[in-house]
Parts: sequence; C-alpha cells; structure tokens
Amino acid sequence: MMLTNEEKVLKVMCENDLLFYTRYVYKENTRRNFIVAPHFRIIADKLMEVINGKVKRLIINIPPRYGKTELAVKSFIGYGLAINPQSKFIHLSYSDDLALDNSSQAKEYIESESFQRFWSMKLKKDAQGKKKWFNEQGGGVYATASGGAITGFGAGVSDSKLFSGAIIIDDPLKPDDALSEVKRKAVNERYNNTIRSRVNSRDTPIIVIMQRLHENDLSGFLLDGRSGEQWEHLCLPALDSENTPLWSDKHTFEELEQIRQANRYTFSGQYMQTPSPDEGGEWRKQWFNIVPRAFLGSINWKMIIDGAYTKDTANDPTGIMIYGRMNNDVYILSSIDKYLELPELIKFIPEHIKAIGVNVSIIRVEPKASGKSINQVLKSQTRLNVAEIKSDLVQMSKIERARTVSPYIEGGRVFLVEGSWNENYLNQIAMFPNAKHDEHIDLTCYAIDDELMQTKKHIGLR
Repeated sequence: MMLTNEEKVLKVMCENDLLFYTRYVYKENTRRNFIVAPHFRIIADKLMEVINGKVKRLIINIPPRYGKTELAVKSFIGYGLAINPQSKFIHLSYSDDLALDNSSQAKEYIESESFQRFWSMKLKKDAQGKKKWFNEQGGGVYATASGGAITGFGAGVSDSKLFSGAIIIDDPLKPDDALSEVKRKAVNERYNNTIRSRVNSRDTPIIVIMQRLHENDLSGFLLDGRSGEQWEHLCLPALDSENTPLWSDKHTFEELEQIRQANRYTFSGQYMQTPSPDEGGEWRKQWFNIVPRAFLGSINWKMIIDGAYTKDTANDPTGIMIYGRMNNDVYILSSIDKYLELPELIKFIPEHIKAIGVNVSIIRVEPKASGKSINQVLKSQTRLNVAEIKSDLVQMSKIERARTVSPYIEGGRVFLVEGSWNENYLNQIAMFPNAKHDEHIDLTCYAIDDELMQTKKHIGLR
C-alpha cells in the first residue's frame, strides 16, 4: 500500500519518538487522545536512551495507575518491533494474568490497521498465543509471571547492532506480598539466578518498572548493588520537594494528602517511592525524646541482645541495647548493631560495656537459635549476669510487638540519650516494617516490656 506524503512524514515521526508513536497508536485504536502529562515525556525520553543504546539497565519508580504500563510495556514493545522487526522481548509481571493481558494488548496494537499501514508485519499462525507470539522475521514476545518458567527464549538478538528487544519487568511484586520476606527474596533471587541470564546479548537492556513497596523489594535490591550491575534510576514521586503533584489531572495535592493521612505506608512507598514515611510508620521519629547524658540520674542499666552471629551483611546484624528506667520512663543509653561472628561478639560485649562507661546489672538475650548459643557462651566464658528473655512478646510477630508497646512510645515515655547512634536508630524506626533489618525495634519492645509493662512478673532475673 502506497503511503501519501503526509503518511510518510507521520511514519518517520513515529519511528523517531516513542511518545509520538504512543499517541498515534493509542488514538487510532481507542479513539481517545493519549493525555501527555509531563512525566510521560520524562519516561519516554529515558526509554529512548534505552532504544539508542545509552542505557542498558533502567529502573523506573512511579505511583500506581500513572500510565507506566501503557507507555513502557504495551507501546514500547510495538515501537521496538516497528523499528526492528527482529526484536525479541521478555515481559514479566507478578501474575500470569497481568503479563498475558499486557502481551495481548501489545499484540492487538501490532495487528491493528494503524500499525500495519506503516509497518506491515505478519504474525506466525502457529505462535499467536498470549504467552508467546512471533512475527515472520523472528521477533516477538514471551510473557509470564516473574516467578514463572522462562524456557527456550531469550530477549534481544546476539549479533544486532540495532535495538533488538529487552526484558521488561513491570510490577514484579504484588503489593499484598511486600511484607513477606520469603516472597521478596524469591523475586530477588529469581532475578539473579534466572531472569538476568535470559538475554541473547550483553547489550540487551533490562527495564524494571514498579512502585516501591519495601526497602528490599526488587528496586531496592538492585539499587543496592545486589546484582552486581549499574542501574540508571528514574524516580518519579507523586509530589516533588515543593509539594507540586507529578500529575495534577490524576491527583491534586489535597487528594494526595488524603491518601497520606489514610495510610502513611502506602503513600510513602507506592506514591513517594520511599518505602517508609519520613515521620515514621508504626512508630514516628518525633515520639522519641532525645536528652543529653548529663540529664540522667541514678539508673540501673541493663542490656538486651538480639543475636545473629554472622558477618554476612545480607543477613540481620546482632542488635545490642543498654537501657534503664528513671521516673517511670525508659531511657536508652545506646542501641547499636554489629556484624560479628560468635567469638568476636563474646569478646565485644564486655568491651562495649566498658566503653559506654556504666555497670550493667543483667544481660537479657532473645531466645532464638543464635540467642541460645550466645546465652550459653556468655555464661561459660564471662562473669556477666545473663538470662534469656521470658516474655509474651517473644511469641508475637514483629508488628504485633511494635503495636503492643506503641502507646508507651507515643505517650513520650521513651527517651534516647544523645549519641552518634541516634540517627541510625531513628532511621530504622522510620522504615519499619519495610526496613531490611529491624533489630532496634525488637530491642525497644523488650526494653519497654521489661521496665513499663512487667508489673507482677519480670523478664528473666533481676
């Protein structure tokens, strides 16, 4: 079919601009205008850098329902095939249904009259399912869940000097699964063990598009360098530093503020792309009072250990807190975390007490597997008074513990003694329950339980 001069110009404009292509295909197929909010141009420009080979690994963090999938998945796949019919894509999402729906829509766009008019492309009759579909030039799509099998297919073309496809991971983790360490770890490990290897060339780009759900979701995992790759990061919070909405037609400031008030976790992670509220989630930073050490009177100091005898920084560190009671309030003199093997930990504890410059009347150890070993070795190798924590909190989940003691913290009954450890402690408090580590939360719960909640019976020995 011969193209008119106007159509030839339109075709060239589409091939040189992903956003223009998106507007063209979307309107032709839906009979509605694609509303070009400013953030769409930002995303499209970054994706064009991927097309032009300037970016090989890209993470886009953006609020839900802000048009990311339409532009960066459905349209991007068609655009890639328009400029190179041999392009091969792998598309992953947290569920098969979602991945297949996106794949199906991308295929419908390609089969549409508006696409075929400019880029005549026949799909193979024996490969037209939602999961796999290919054209006669060998290009196509493999779509599945992020936890599903990827067999017999790789993204990109090994010997191509042009853009030839990509792995596109859109929402790899379901929001309801964000608090499950098992499910987060499964997605992260699957990326390292399987997904990243499904490229046909080292130049094949990988794109991750998602709202932030947890500090250690796939975005956090990759940005922390856990895949050994360098990632370009495009972060688009719903509000900028001056509280200007990213997409005012979608959400005004007042509407976003309503979302924040209703659920600080959802707003901070999914809307602001920082998976914890600045003011704290279960516990807020301003609930903790900071006082100089000179303010303290006579206090019977104690220590709590939340043990993890390992140097592996991928695991939890050992948490060590020194605390006591004054005027029916809890005072925390120090709360630190250390990555130490058991022998080093046993040596460190008395040295730490000496360095702090107080006497500790008892050391309480959380009775989990490592805690039992710490308890036994401390008793056998030191003269310190050591006992396991005995409390109903031990059997509770971390969130249940935190909520049990929250009224005491919110009521201003927990004081932090001024020190260099304050910032790290409060940052972890603010991230909970979305933080990688949470030893300070457990330590604080046990300290409050010991000093303020135990009236008739006490934890361990006094």
